[in-house]
Amino acid sequence: MKMPALNSTDKGLYAYHVLRVAVDRFGKQPAELESEQLKFAQAQADKTLALEDIALKSPQGARISIPDAALDAAVRQIKARYEDEETFHVAMRESGMTEGALRRALWRELAFDAVMSLVGDDVEPVSEAEVEAFYAEHPERFVKPELRTARHILITLNPEYPDNTPEAAHARIHALMAEAQVHPEKFAQLALQHSECPSALDGGQLGQVPPGKLYASLDAVLFQLAPGQVGGPVETEAGLHIIYCEAVQPGGKIAYAQACDKIRAYLMAERRKTRQKIWFQAMKI
Repeated sequence: MKMPALNSTDKGLYAYHVLRVAVDRFGKQPAELESEQLKFAQAQADKTLALEDIALKSPQGARISIPDAALDAAVRQIKARYEDEETFHVAMRESGMTEGALRRALWRELAFDAVMSLVGDDVEPVSEAEVEAFYAEHPERFVKPELRTARHILITLNPEYPDNTPEAAHARIHALMAEAQVHPEKFAQLALQHSECPSALDGGQLGQVPPGKLYASLDAVLFQLAPGQVGGPVETEAGLHIIYCEAVQPGGKIAYAQACDKIRAYLMAERRKTRQKIWFQAMKI
């Protein structure tokens, strides 16, 4: 579907871009924004509309046609953010928009993306030598961390409940620690019966944990354990924990064969961005 590249002074187009920033950046409708947030959204709308105008008035923009099906799908995607059709229409009215204005704005958005794709396609492919050089020059990017499959048991602290006063909670966690050390194979069962974390339903399973994901004190204990060992008790802001190291997956260097496709995609994306930036600078002259 062809549509004229409507001028950015169209109030509906401006309202759409303010709405988009309000929702994406602040999780609010435009009318709910604070003064500084509204100023930010308006400034972003001005920038986006100016970029769209440049792209859609270019020779590449004149080649763009957006299928009706793509435009309809974009409208449906917007509507899906609202509870129902009526809520959607209320939001449109409050934002100073109509569904027609929304379609115009989405057409421009899709057309802009298509222009950027055309411009970005006008680059040389990334060579194997460039991929190899990137891999060699950035070894720190190709190291996978050690992972530990872990389970934990949590006893919360709450002086309003007799079983969770500091004294009672510490007694409970130490008793569980003693039992888990004798029978680590029963850790999942103990977690199911005693843990006060939602993970109890899955036997206290935390999954494969990289360094730095858990509370620092808990993390420090886990990464000192051998497979099959139990550590703790550890106190965090959540409460008292004991933790079980179920398995260790060693870290190490990611092989070139595993990394090369992602490197090529990354370098190509960067090359496309650079080409698009240069194209915009040339179009503004």
